[in-house]
Amino acid sequence: MREYEKIFHDDVSARAQGIYTYLRYRQGKNEGCFPTHKTIARENKCSVSTVKRSINELVEKGYIDKINRRLANGSRTSNLYICK
Repeated sequence: MREYEKIFHDDVSARAQGIYTYLRYRQGKNEGCFPTHKTIARENKCSVSTVKRSINELVEKGYIDKINRRLANGSRTSNLYICK
């Protein structure tokens, strides 16, 4: 079993599995990806709050790293997500 396939055999909600699969797809061969919560929600046909809950679940269970990003002027922008 590949490392990233463990999520389908672990105690992870179906929605979080879908969000994880989406983030892995967006990450591709890059170091990470940085879609907004709104983009993730739209492309996965769910609410922004569902996205936030799923991302928190994935972070807590160690499937992704979430890194807050800031613009040069200090304002917040989308997070960087790194799938493990």
